[in-house]
Amino acid sequence: MTDPPAGHSVEDLEHSRYFLTEWMPPLLRQTAERSPPQVLADLGAGDGGTLWPLDHAGLVGGTIYAVDISPEHVALCERLSPKVKGIVSDVARVEELPDASVDAVISSQVIEHLPDDRALAPEIARLLRPGGWFYVSSVIRGPRGFWIYKGKPPAPERWQLDPTHMREYKSEEHFRTALMHPELEFDVVRSSQLKFGLTDFVFRAAALAHLIPRNRLPELYLRLPGWVSRARRAIGVPIPGYRWVEAMGRKRAF
Repeated sequence: MTDPPAGHSVEDLEHSRYFLTEWMPPLLRQTAERSPPQVLADLGAGDGGTLWPLDHAGLVGGTIYAVDISPEHVALCERLSPKVKGIVSDVARVEELPDASVDAVISSQVIEHLPDDRALAPEIARLLRPGGWFYVSSVIRGPRGFWIYKGKPPAPERWQLDPTHMREYKSEEHFRTALMHPELEFDVVRSSQLKFGLTDFVFRAAALAHLIPRNRLPELYLRLPGWVSRARRAIGVPIPGYRWVEAMGRKRAF
């Protein structure tokens, strides 16, 4: 395994931890319910925040390939379900998976970290069987967008959503353009106000103060009463100038 080319180190990319909850984006849920995959690849699986709710809801029939550059992330994903098979790899070159080998590809909040965002769509097209679907999400930064993290080179040195974001898209069309490929067709590209959970902020602050081990953050909500997770969604605070953007589509059946 090597570091992402011309990007951040694996250690930098491991710094941000995400939380496991039963919630998933409605567009992803609707797509998976309409066409439940037997085999799914999660490119940039991270802590399993997207694959876990899909599996927990019974929306993946057989195998989930958790692909990530971080061995730590892959090991966590493998612990989440017997369906998960971990692959430590650059998401744009998954040599362990053959062409047309999966029914669905998901990649949530990953493309903005890649040194070359145009490298993701060809790999999605290669992995998908004809007629298979994909779901990709990222963020849009408006003209007045800002957040509390300073970009870490080679990312732009500005106040942004994550220090390892190589880019933050300017519009839905900007995002769509990065995913365009002759073998892929879009069904939906849309965006909505991006929010952060106040409870997330509290738990992250507790981890920084060493009150909670950082490696326990991803599974923290699963160990707490259900009302805590519900409160997380109910009291989200809008992030100035930022929107969540998502695209869903299919590989053309030529």
